[in-house]
Amino acid sequence: MSGRSVLAVSFVVLACAPAFAQTGQWSQPTKTEQWSQPPQQPPQAQTRPQAQSPAPTPPAPGKPGQSQPGLGSSPTTTQQVDPRAMDNPEVVQPQGKVPAGMVGRWNLRVPGGIWYSTDGSRIYRNYTQGAAMNSLTIRANGTYSWGGTTGPLTEIRPWFAQPGERYFAVQLDADLKYMARHDAGKGKIDLFFWGVGGHAATGTR
Repeated sequence: MSGRSVLAVSFVVLACAPAFAQTGQWSQPTKTEQWSQPPQQPPQAQTRPQAQSPAPTPPAPGKPGQSQPGLGSSPTTTQQVDPRAMDNPEVVQPQGKVPAGMVGRWNLRVPGGIWYSTDGSRIYRNYTQGAAMNSLTIRANGTYSWGGTTGPLTEIRPWFAQPGERYFAVQLDADLKYMARHDAGKGKIDLFFWGVGGHAATGTR
């Protein structure tokens, strides 16, 4: 081969060398993964059977109202109440004297309420005013008068009774019956709906 031919081949090799190097850089595998699919496994991993982890052991059933270990940090507070016990609370025996602070006339009032509404673009806060009920009179001999009803004040123990608290059955008429509790600390009485125990009214002097 002549000197000119060798020189020409050298120039061709040098001119093509950068292109080969660039092609080699783009030939490396990319690390981009599709989030919608799991990455493909190597052929060997696909042919091997996958070891299955043992199924978790279900927790042992516990008694109602008890928390299960590992399921929560605090015990549950759900209480199942027999509807018969709600409608027919236990009558305390023997019947004690009426608390002295409960004797007298009480002006009963149904509390007001707050509710919200919207017109699609704004939210409105609404307040419903409370309403006065007939006054309740309790006598030292253990009787009471409320509306058109007069009768003995019967001490009961409802399902929601708190320790140290006393509750009494009072009836406004043939259809409306409540549970009354004297709050000596605040100088008032509270009326609760019969059975369910929600707050119904407050009595003040």
